[in-house]
Amino acid sequence: MRKLLSIVALSAALTLVAAPVPAGSASASRTSPSACDHIGDKDAAIRDFVEGIKKDWNLDVKARDYEIQAHGGECAIQPKGARPVANGAEARSGGSTTSMTTVETMPASAASAAGDVTIQQDVAWQQPSCYEWEDAEHIGWMRACGQWGRMDYAAATHKNYAYRMYASCHALAGHAFDQVSECYVAAEPYGNDPNIVWNDWDPKATLQFDPCGSTLPIGLSVGPFSTSFAITSCDKIVPSESSSPGVPDLRATWIGKSYYAEDVRQTAALVAFGVPKSYQSSPSLYFKRGFTHEECVWPPTPSPYYPWCAI
Repeated sequence: MRKLLSIVALSAALTLVAAPVPAGSASASRTSPSACDHIGDKDAAIRDFVEGIKKDWNLDVKARDYEIQAHGGECAIQPKGARPVANGAEARSGGSTTSMTTVETMPASAASAAGDVTIQQDVAWQQPSCYEWEDAEHIGWMRACGQWGRMDYAAATHKNYAYRMYASCHALAGHAFDQVSECYVAAEPYGNDPNIVWNDWDPKATLQFDPCGSTLPIGLSVGPFSTSFAITSCDKIVPSESSSPGVPDLRATWIGKSYYAEDVRQTAALVAFGVPKSYQSSPSLYFKRGFTHEECVWPPTPSPYYPWCAI
């Protein structure tokens, strides 16, 4: 249902007055509400999540490996046992940015593998870690996956890795005067590890999706390895790199407008980096992602109930 109907619902709601709950009543003694209470069938929600990841990015994840958890005011589908190191909302003019950060570590078995590749081939990708959540006000939604890859070859002077990030975002129905205007993915070295050095990254320049629905490639190469995938979106994706030379810190931000729930927008990025061959630990990165929702910009004298956000 289009958001226009939510204004009618809002007008009706203003005529209702809620009676206070008497102290000691059954209602007052109920379990405290959770940010995830609005999800009735959690198993079905996880199945939809798994199917969406396969449809959008051709990635295979298993429903049994995921759970639904509340993090403060946000509700997330996430790998079982995952614990964000940072999450929440930051107020900004006319709206807020909801973000989540996790530490993602290369699987130990893959990190210790030796390689002798001498011909061009794709990266050896590992099982992805995927997340889905919405903000506490249920205005915006985001789904994101991060995936490690190993890039070993005979002449390499380092142990070489890749990390690719995918994300979709859109506004949710029911908020007539709000829209999602940005969503991003970012990778940063965990603990500012000085052993991690850049090899390659993409995007390096702004990607313009004109017309809306255009498909553009994202890819990189290191030695005999090359990898790429296509992303379909609207508006533009703007990359930003670390201000510190040599630090593999990349953010790719979609910037535009998503007002209706079907206005799904995507962003993505690839990073490749190396560590010394003497490096014994499995490398880790901060995987950051988030989206911004804000009030629509209204003309000075809008017509009643007209959805200017959708223009």
